[in-house]
Amino acid sequence: MSGQGSTQYAAPFVGDSGYAPNQNLVRGTLLFHSIDWVIAFIASRLTLSTISIQTWHSSNWGVAVAVALIWAGIILAVGCGGRAFRVAPLHWLAYALFTFLTLYLASAATVFFNGVYLYYVIAAFAGITVANTIYAFTTRQKLSLAGAALFILAGVSVFYIIFIIFYDIALRYLIIVGIIILLLGFFQLYDATEIIAGTAYGLEGGQSVAGAILLWLDYILIPVRLLEAFTRGLRNRN
Repeated sequence: MSGQGSTQYAAPFVGDSGYAPNQNLVRGTLLFHSIDWVIAFIASRLTLSTISIQTWHSSNWGVAVAVALIWAGIILAVGCGGRAFRVAPLHWLAYALFTFLTLYLASAATVFFNGVYLYYVIAAFAGITVANTIYAFTTRQKLSLAGAALFILAGVSVFYIIFIIFYDIALRYLIIVGIIILLLGFFQLYDATEIIAGTAYGLEGGQSVAGAILLWLDYILIPVRLLEAFTRGLRNRN
């Protein structure tokens, strides 16, 4: 941008990619996304402590498969279905259904995939997502790697303290999970600023609900997104 009174923005993490990340879109995306993760955490915790829920999932695994397909279909609809799925009222309906399905899948996954350890991962990532959301809402400047590091490291530290004090879990497992969550926390913030609020999906300022849903797609596409970031960084240096 040029001209008197204009501002030049540097895109977080990858240098200057030539656009100004929409701070409100980033904040809304992380807020709605953190709601999903907190709900997943609650569902996983309730499942671990409720035998009837565990029995239901064990006897109805086909329901979980159907729910997973619908859940993935909503992500694809928001990503490829055009503007209709990104604005009110349809995006609210999609988000409400998506959140309910996320709750069900978190509960079912806790039963099918080594419940206690999956619960630890969900709890840790819920905490990191909340930490990123707090950072996005409290900073008055553009999001930066240094600022994010303080909140993400604080989130990982809280995770360690809670699980070391209250749970009997091997230290090596805590270290592995902590490193994974730390890296995913940085990727999440990078994704929200560079991809969701960038140009990849063509989202506008008021479409943070769609952004929160599309973040799930980018977890699947992590190798692709990291390759894009690497090549973009090389171009910016040349």
